[in-house]
Amino acid sequence: MSKRPTCPRCQRPQKVCLCAATAPVHNRHPIHILQHPSEVNAAKGTATLSLLCLDQGQLWPGEHPEDFARLRQRLADSDRPSYLLYPGDDATTMETLGRDSAPLNLLVLDGTWKKVYRLLQLNPWLQALPKLSFAEVPAGDYQIRKARRPDSLSTLEAIAHGLNGIDRCDTGPLFTAFDALKASQLAHMPDDVKHRYQKKN
Repeated sequence: MSKRPTCPRCQRPQKVCLCAATAPVHNRHPIHILQHPSEVNAAKGTATLSLLCLDQGQLWPGEHPEDFARLRQRLADSDRPSYLLYPGDDATTMETLGRDSAPLNLLVLDGTWKKVYRLLQLNPWLQALPKLSFAEVPAGDYQIRKARRPDSLSTLEAIAHGLNGIDRCDTGPLFTAFDALKASQLAHMPDDVKHRYQKKN
């Protein structure tokens, strides 16, 4: 039995290809997405969609330190500081750096909170990086995926809001692509499944 034709660019079935909804985001700060293996083929994932828009961005699937050896070498060779986008009492807020900050490498973890926490625990080198966070976490709009925490953002939303805090690029294309993904997923959900993802008023 043959598989459904897949778009080689967005990795989605051709009948629900999202490439037409993407446009470039000219970010000064390179984005490195560390993706938990469980997210690689997730239809609702936003990491790949983010990278279709970002001028400077790369995906690094893996879980253990050896999986990220090339990334670690790249960061070591970079003349830019590297920050991990992750909440914590020791984190620097986006507002502190500001939109005129010198270019930096921003690392973003892609996965559920549980999987992201596991990534962090398995990689002491990540724990050693300075952290960036939001003074106030922006409201998320990830309608197609359940979230156990009120401060949950999709990877795309975290990147977009992060860039809004430290970069002067127009992140509108990221949100446009995100809206297209949500519309596509909701259009193919049975009504009873849609009901599970409705926001609580």
